[in-house]
Amino acid sequence: MSLPFAIRPLRPAEPATAMAVWALHEAAHRQEEGWLGQPLPRPWADSMALARETRQLLGAFDAEGVLTGLLLAEVGARGPHIARLAVDPARQGEGWGRRLVNHLVAAAHEVTVDTASANLAALAVYRRAGFHETGRHLLPQGLELVHLCYRRDRQGQHLPLLALDGDGWVSGARHLLSPNCDDFPDGSLPTLLIVHNISLPPSRYGGDAVERLFTNRLDPQAHPYFAAISHLRVSSHFFIRRDGTLVQCVPVRRRAWHAGVSCFGGRERCNDFALGVEMEGCDFEPFTEAQYCMLARLGTLLRRALPLAAITGHEHVAPGRKTDPGPFFDWKRAAHDTGLPFVAA
Repeated sequence: MSLPFAIRPLRPAEPATAMAVWALHEAAHRQEEGWLGQPLPRPWADSMALARETRQLLGAFDAEGVLTGLLLAEVGARGPHIARLAVDPARQGEGWGRRLVNHLVAAAHEVTVDTASANLAALAVYRRAGFHETGRHLLPQGLELVHLCYRRDRQGQHLPLLALDGDGWVSGARHLLSPNCDDFPDGSLPTLLIVHNISLPPSRYGGDAVERLFTNRLDPQAHPYFAAISHLRVSSHFFIRRDGTLVQCVPVRRRAWHAGVSCFGGRERCNDFALGVEMEGCDFEPFTEAQYCMLARLGTLLRRALPLAAITGHEHVAPGRKTDPGPFFDWKRAAHDTGLPFVAA
C-alpha cells in the first residue's frame, strides 16, 4: 500500500536536508510576518545554525517524498515544547501542520506551545488537536503570545456527558438523521460494535463532506474523489470527529448501512446485528486522544443499554475488501475503555 504522506525525523546535518528545511522555513517565515505585519523571531540565524540543530525535528512528506512541513520541539522533563511549526506556503490548507502536531502528541503525555494570538491558522490546528489555552504574555516588541497545553489526562474532561433515550438517540451527540437505514431483522438489538475510519477527501479532515455523504447530499463536482462515491447510500450510527465531537446519524434501534458485504463469527450481513462507529481519520496516522475518550464514553453507554458482546473493525469483518480503522487504531485501549472484548471476527 502506497503512503499518501509520511512523518519522519529530519537530520539537518545532511546538506540536502538542511537546504530543503531552510527553504521551507524561510518561505513560511516570510508568509507569517506578512500575516502579522511585524518581524518574528527565528529559531535559526542562518542555514549553518540549522545544520547544527540538536533538538527534535520532524518533517512531513507527501506521496512523492517532497517536504511539505516541519516541526521543531524541545524535549523537557514534562514533555515536548513546540518551538516551530511551519508549512510550505504552497501547501497551505492540505493538513500538513495538523499531521505533524498529531504525530507529536500521539507519543506524549504533555505538549506545550507558544504561538501568536493573531495567528488564527496555528491556533485552529492546536485547538483541534486538543490543546487548551493556559495564559498569554507580551514579547518586548509587542507581539502577544498564547500559551497552549495538551495534556492527555485532561482530554475527556472537555467532552459532554452522554445518555440514551428510549428511541435510540444519544443526548450529548449532535443529531443528523440519515435516510440510509431501516429496521433490524425481527426487531432484534445489535450485539456487535464495528469501528471504521473515514475522511473526505481522503486523509483530509474537517468540513462537512462526511455528513453530506451520509445524508445523500455529497456534491460530485466539489472534489474529483466525490464523483466516484456520491451515488453511494451509506451511513454509520455514529461519527466521531478529531476533536471528540459526536455526531449521530441513525438511532441505535435501527439498522445503518455501514458494513456492506461482511461476516463475523460465521454470520454474514453484519449490518443485521451491528452498530457502526466512524472515526474521522485514515489508515496512515494515529487517532486523537479526544476520539478515544469519546469512544470510551459511547461504548460504555451502549454496552450497558444493549446486548453488545464484542468490538471489532471493518477490516476484520470484510478482510481483503476493507482496511479500516487500520494499523494505528489501539484495539487494546478501545476494548479496555469500552468494556467490550476485541474479537477479530
